[in-house]
Amino acid sequence: MWAPQVEALADKARIITVDLRGHGESPAPAGDYQMSDLAGDVLALMDSLGVDRAHLVGLSLGGAVAQTIALENPERIATLTLISTAPKFGESDAWLDKAAKVRAEGTGVLADTVVGNWFTDECFASNPTLPQRFADGIRATSDEGYAGCCHAIAGFDSRDRLAEITVPTWVIAGAEDTSTPLDVVTSLHDGIPDSTMTEISPAKHLVNIEKAEQVNRVLAMHWGV
Repeated sequence: MWAPQVEALADKARIITVDLRGHGESPAPAGDYQMSDLAGDVLALMDSLGVDRAHLVGLSLGGAVAQTIALENPERIATLTLISTAPKFGESDAWLDKAAKVRAEGTGVLADTVVGNWFTDECFASNPTLPQRFADGIRATSDEGYAGCCHAIAGFDSRDRLAEITVPTWVIAGAEDTSTPLDVVTSLHDGIPDSTMTEISPAKHLVNIEKAEQVNRVLAMHWGV
């Protein structure tokens, strides 16, 4: 997920990538999660690595986790970058329905549709192995972990608290993103005082991969490296 950023920026800063619970090789505890659970996991990891403050970058669900940390533990954040994320992700019932579907049928039922929302057709045309690679990644994701995170998303709503985010914040949006549409991402910029926003086109949800060089330039500028 973050390989283009690690490759470009690891010689400028210490880069730590996080698999949220239920993702990658992180465990997937049974049951429904809250965003505070995921934020607590990130803070616990920082503690275990001796990291007092970090330039925190969150994409999609990770952006909601990052917002939660910015609201509850701002002293742990040097800068905040929110990519392809939202103060609220659509209707809660839709996420609860998705959780139930995944628990009943597995993450594979979502793989092809989800990946189609992540990259533009132009990106797929120039990277023909990309759809299969990311679809396989979704199929490998724990059903219980995915469903638990759906519950966390269903319960997340920071709209009334955005003005409380006071850490230096940069918002990045893919102009063609259908998962977190441009107007939704823009509402973060509008709500967070003194934030900066960059709109990148053509790009969809995983703009950090599709337009890695542009995202990397923003990160380096925001971090001051």
